[in-house]
Amino acid sequence: MKLQCGEEDNCKAKNCFKCRRYLKLKTDRITLAEAVCIEDFGTVDLEWWKKEKPDDFNLATEIMWKLNNKIKWR
Repeated sequence: MKLQCGEEDNCKAKNCFKCRRYLKLKTDRITLAEAVCIEDFGTVDLEWWKKEKPDDFNLATEIMWKLNNKIKWR
């Protein structure tokens, strides 16, 4: 299962959950899949996404949970 990140055709990972393309931020780095999920959750109608493309929605949700565990909440 792959997300539409712009690199999905050239990517060697079988699943976006194991994305190896990193984006460097000021204090940390996140994967391209995590960045795409942040954008998608901010712009896409979640009810439609969940109903029309449940596999993509579930993959994005898993990636967001992975990102949530990486963040050091105060």
